[in-house]
Amino acid sequence: MKLPSLQQLYYGFRNVIKRFPLPFIFAVAATCCWCYYIHVSDYRNYSEQHEDLKDQLIKAIAILNLALTLVLAIDLISERNRYPLKKKWLLRFGGLMISIILYFSLDPANYSADLYRIFLFAFAFHLLVAFAPFIGQEVINGFWQFNKALFIRFLTSALYSAVLYAGLAIALVAIDGLFNAGIKWQTYMTLFAMISAGFNTIFFLAGIPTDFKMLEEDHSYPKGLKIFAQFVLVPLVAIYLAILLVYEIKIAVLWELPKGLVSSLILGYAVFGILSLLLVYPVKETAGNSWIKLFSRFFYVMMIPLVVLLLLAVWKRVGHYGITESRYILTALALWLAGITLYFLFSKRQNIKVIPISLCIISIVATYGPQSAFSVSKYSQLGRLKRIMNSRKKDDLKEKPAVIRYLVYTHGLKTLQPFTKKDLSKLEEKIEGTNNYRYSKRMNKVDTALAIFRVKDEWGIETGLSITLQNDENQVLNIKGYDYLVELDGYPQEKTIPFYGTDLTTNKIRSKISLLINHQPALQIDLKEVFVQASKAYQKGNLKAADQQQKYLYPAKLMSVSKNINGYQYTIVVTSLQGTYYENDVHTDPWFETKSYLLIKKL
Repeated sequence: MKLPSLQQLYYGFRNVIKRFPLPFIFAVAATCCWCYYIHVSDYRNYSEQHEDLKDQLIKAIAILNLALTLVLAIDLISERNRYPLKKKWLLRFGGLMISIILYFSLDPANYSADLYRIFLFAFAFHLLVAFAPFIGQEVINGFWQFNKALFIRFLTSALYSAVLYAGLAIALVAIDGLFNAGIKWQTYMTLFAMISAGFNTIFFLAGIPTDFKMLEEDHSYPKGLKIFAQFVLVPLVAIYLAILLVYEIKIAVLWELPKGLVSSLILGYAVFGILSLLLVYPVKETAGNSWIKLFSRFFYVMMIPLVVLLLLAVWKRVGHYGITESRYILTALALWLAGITLYFLFSKRQNIKVIPISLCIISIVATYGPQSAFSVSKYSQLGRLKRIMNSRKKDDLKEKPAVIRYLVYTHGLKTLQPFTKKDLSKLEEKIEGTNNYRYSKRMNKVDTALAIFRVKDEWGIETGLSITLQNDENQVLNIKGYDYLVELDGYPQEKTIPFYGTDLTTNKIRSKISLLINHQPALQIDLKEVFVQASKAYQKGNLKAADQQQKYLYPAKLMSVSKNINGYQYTIVVTSLQGTYYENDVHTDPWFETKSYLLIKKL
């Protein structure tokens, strides 16, 4: 395929800026964010600040994608209805404000629910572009021709972008090999970002049809689409159907509930079948294409038992484990398929616009409100947790940590407030305010919840609260006034040191550090007791976060012990203590990672 000339690219570029100014700006902004993300992703610059910046850049790219598709749909509506410039910009401003609100209200890095919301909005807004110019218009052929043009333009843009990137990447490899230029991987990724997010998007926008009236009068049909549907999609549909029919027979014979995998097969059958019918829609009435009507009727008739099977599969999962976002979406798709099947079996209109419009509405409805996927899922899992919280059944004990982990990951620690008098919002804010990495923060939230509710994890081990304590006066060991220093090994080990005719023996056994003088006990610090008291202070929010990752300051006097013996002062100082606190204390002899020293002063 011939690549576009520079003149064509220039005119297309200028036309996009004039016709779609805001989508053009969003495409450029997304490209810049992606390039900057590549720059800060260098592992040598890895830090908490870089992780937060990367999260913000990823969110910015996602929201810019939403803004581009939403404002593009608004521009297409304005073009089709020939709105005046003032009204057009007012609508664009409305789309921009919606995008800004989404940016500040969504936090996909910390809450899985917001990640689902972004995907649902993206799906809905892309569907909106497909039918936006035809809202209120009874023009089916124009709608099909418009989406055909978008589909072909998308494939063309992808092909041109792939060829352009491959050519430029090979040129960079040649330069690097011939001139030892030292081109880094970031250069290749930046080039990929500029072509895929910048060139590809702008090239696609330049090919969006402008004359909607002419689309309705256009009855051209690419033979390639018919061939693709007839010899690729229809055979795939037949394969999926054959597998599903054999599986239904197995269910009927063995009288067992369907497995979860069957949902994917049914959705695959539905997607390929509906797509093949959409691709051949304009020629279904032409001579020689009677197979299309037969296939359409057969496809939707076979959807009836498959939808029943899909609903049974969903009901099996929901009945055992309650509703989650994925099960909500699967249920919504099953009900949508049932409605679409009945519509195309019994409706005389056969309006294919119903497909994208209904899917768009369902996606929007699932994002916010009491009927949304997230509200329904949250209350379903809270109800499930309430039902099993005080249960001692084996299955319930196994389910509790999974439910708690889901609620914390998806909706936050504060979601569990009905089950405790502790201020979980305050605890969550404290964890968010630490210098820990995002993964550590999420794990801390889960560990805190499991510790508060005294729940064991899936492996039958009580999940504790992991923190690191730093001596607030000895982050750098202060040896002023002491005459001798002995570094104590952090691993279990007994070590004897001759000291002016005296044998000093230091011993670390799991949770205790001991000093023996002439093999007689002289001094001891119990690390377990220190850690238990510190962990309780942490849960009450009384520990101050240190500057270093995952560390909290703890009073020096509580991390050291001293004793005067035979004219010498012996002091054991713990400068760093890391471990896990188990509220039920089922681990009677825990192991701690420590940095500790023996200081000696002659009196």
